[in-house]
Amino acid sequence: MSRAVAEEAALRRVIIDTLVITPSGALSPGMLSAAAVVAGLYLGAVGGLLVALGHMVFELPYVAALVYWAEKLEAKLHRYEKPLALITLGMAIYFAAGLIASAITIFQRGSVPVNDSLPLGSSFLGAIVAGIVFTGGNPYFLAWWITIGLPLIRGAARNGAAGFAAMYTAHVWIDYVWLAILAGLGGLLSKIATIYAWLLVGLAALLLYFAATMTIQVFWGKRDNTW
Repeated sequence: MSRAVAEEAALRRVIIDTLVITPSGALSPGMLSAAAVVAGLYLGAVGGLLVALGHMVFELPYVAALVYWAEKLEAKLHRYEKPLALITLGMAIYFAAGLIASAITIFQRGSVPVNDSLPLGSSFLGAIVAGIVFTGGNPYFLAWWITIGLPLIRGAARNGAAGFAAMYTAHVWIDYVWLAILAGLGGLLSKIATIYAWLLVGLAALLLYFAATMTIQVFWGKRDNTW
């Protein structure tokens, strides 16, 4: 087998492994998914793409760093997972408060306000910030790459820059498609005021649940990999 053929086969294997393993993280429900739906309420499917962009802004350098400093980052994750969980909880509370405030306004008016102040995720910049915050502040997302995703990184690294590019490209497109789908569904529901308002309340409750559950697990309980 020639070197070129061997390299092509190795890259193909990296891509296949990534496509098989990625859904265990990318399609898991959690704060990032809820943020995409909220962004979709205001921005449509584009909101999900922006949340995915914010997610990638944090994820790409983090994954690249894992190639070189996996063991050190794993130690730091265990050291700082409690502060990270508290930061995420605080942002979830802020986000949920904005959602509930908007829902109350809609219930009172019977229609969706256009010019009122909207919660994080309702603007282009807000959607990107939500993607960054609910990615970088979630210790279970960080842990996924160090545990489940780490073999992908190491396998890609053995194939140099081309291997890493193939792995990450095969991974990240799933995030964009999935979050855009969720946002698109949110955008459709925003056309009906009452459903829209109750959806805001439900999303606020989900955000608080995910954040509180994660925080409790970090401080006192058994861990899982939900984000």
